[in-house]
Amino acid sequence: MVDTKEVASHLKTDPKTLRRYLRSSSCTFKPVGSGGRYTFTRADLEELSRGFADWSKGKNVSPARIPAPRPAADDQDARDRAVWAEEDAIRGGPLVMADIRDPKVRAAVRAKAAAQEARLNSRLLAKGLHITQWAGR
Repeated sequence: MVDTKEVASHLKTDPKTLRRYLRSSSCTFKPVGSGGRYTFTRADLEELSRGFADWSKGKNVSPARIPAPRPAADDQDARDRAVWAEEDAIRGGPLVMADIRDPKVRAAVRAKAAAQEARLNSRLLAKGLHITQWAGR
């Protein structure tokens, strides 16, 4: 058995274009199940090659797409550094986060959260809504 991806690679096209050919009226292959599933054998590749070549003449057929190389799965640190470098380039510099253990930073974060909560409550009350909070003590 050969899957659609392998057949597309053999035909030097992408799976999407192969599926377009398989659904066309010029294709003699019939789906074997619901949803247009096809099964192929190595012996079918020659017939598919001839039929696809005839069908694709004069059409704008996509060549096989080669995916961009990605870092190895075990190289998470390199991927992270690449993402951080991209974000730094967008922002124009590195993102520096304040240390939440610093009492001044902690107080500023609490003050900002309290201001946002007050703004939300005032907007809700203006619409006739409210949030009740229970401390559970």
